[in-house]
Amino acid sequence: MKSNKAYILFVHSYNMARFITILFILISSVSVYSQSPSDLIDPQSFNHKLFEKTLHSKINAYRKQNGLRPLIHNSIIYKVANDQNIYLKTKKEITHTQPVSGKHTVQDRLAYHLKVSRYSVAENIARTFVLKPTLNYLRNGSTKSSVAKTYDEAADYMLNAWIQSEFHNTNILNKEFQLSGIASYFNPKNMSLTAVHVFAKIG
Repeated sequence: MKSNKAYILFVHSYNMARFITILFILISSVSVYSQSPSDLIDPQSFNHKLFEKTLHSKINAYRKQNGLRPLIHNSIIYKVANDQNIYLKTKKEITHTQPVSGKHTVQDRLAYHLKVSRYSVAENIARTFVLKPTLNYLRNGSTKSSVAKTYDEAADYMLNAWIQSEFHNTNILNKEFQLSGIASYFNPKNMSLTAVHVFAKIG
């Protein structure tokens, strides 16, 4: 009976330790995702998910201003965007292609990840800099040397750059696109911020 009691106490202690560990993980997760777009960017712990979500929201607000439906974030389309994002991490120049067989173009990458035959797809890519003076586009098309210190400012400047490009702006305002995925990469060595945005219509 004593051994059973000891076993129960052991299990209780184990479960309590496990509970505390899980609670710690949850608190840590909440602290990461409780950040606001207006928060200052920490180059040692850049919050990619927050930046991507902020940029996605701004793009949908811009589409709404132009009478279009919002794009829906899709996890598969995100994989398509992140595929090129990962490839660009090691490249000095941004490009829409990669030499990997079956992933050369964004069309190839969508077919690779989604396995569909009927679709429309487009891709926007941009690279800017944060936390240091950069010649950024303003919404009216003019440029100004400024420093993106927050996630909100970084997303603003990146969207402004796309809007000023006829090709990229056409993709953003394409009424046929329904789905969206944005993947990003921050390089703390040179403070560069790269984003890949894939738009898609399936069927």
